[in-house]
Amino acid sequence: MPKSKYNEKGAHSNNAKGAAAPLSLAKQNDHAFSGHGKGGDFHTDNYTFTFSSDLSTVQSMSEVENTRSKAIDLTTSTFKTTVGINDKNVQAVLSVEQTNSDSNVVSTRIYSDKDGDEQYVKNFDIQVAKVADARLFQQKFTVNADGTVTADTTGLNNHHGDALAQTAVLTKTALDNVAYITQTQAVGTAGDYRFDVFRDDNNDGVWTEIAHGQTSAVNIDATTGAINLVGLQSYLANASAILG
Repeated sequence: MPKSKYNEKGAHSNNAKGAAAPLSLAKQNDHAFSGHGKGGDFHTDNYTFTFSSDLSTVQSMSEVENTRSKAIDLTTSTFKTTVGINDKNVQAVLSVEQTNSDSNVVSTRIYSDKDGDEQYVKNFDIQVAKVADARLFQQKFTVNADGTVTADTTGLNNHHGDALAQTAVLTKTALDNVAYITQTQAVGTAGDYRFDVFRDDNNDGVWTEIAHGQTSAVNIDATTGAINLVGLQSYLANASAILG
């Protein structure tokens, strides 16, 4: 099975001139981050929303960078709001889940405002591949007798670089009789994590990356520092047609 890497903003690329560009899980837009490379910073920009009177519908969305506000086109987005009591003891939208989908990728982002200042911060982002493609990144792993996982660093092909191979938390997990390996790495100083999800459906020892993302401790196991796949299960269903 061939190995390749994504060519996203912030990622390393070793593609030869004229070679086909790797399939990117992340559709670049004004409010997405690259799941690879250095990753994005959840704590730089804020987002504002207007909602319907019953708080169930997003009517508009803007990205606020420093003092500048930029409206975001919602034509291709679907939203789900979570309503509750915020820190000001007011019923309000506590979080907004935004989903975009094209023929290759489903991208989901979650924005939260628990303190009630109406400034939402992105604290979860995941991109899931919908279709099989030879250009999806692949990685060899070894599952040891004690259940621990090690990565074949020669197979990384500078996808993350040696730093990730040395510091990432690698975990094998089974969900509904499907085996996954996850790589989770703390990034920056604000408590963010970058994660990658792999499957090896044909048991040939080569695992295909079906999803990646970044989180501000959402769905992170506080004890192990690994991404909690149970919290990702509904998103990973979008990759059910892929032979990993």
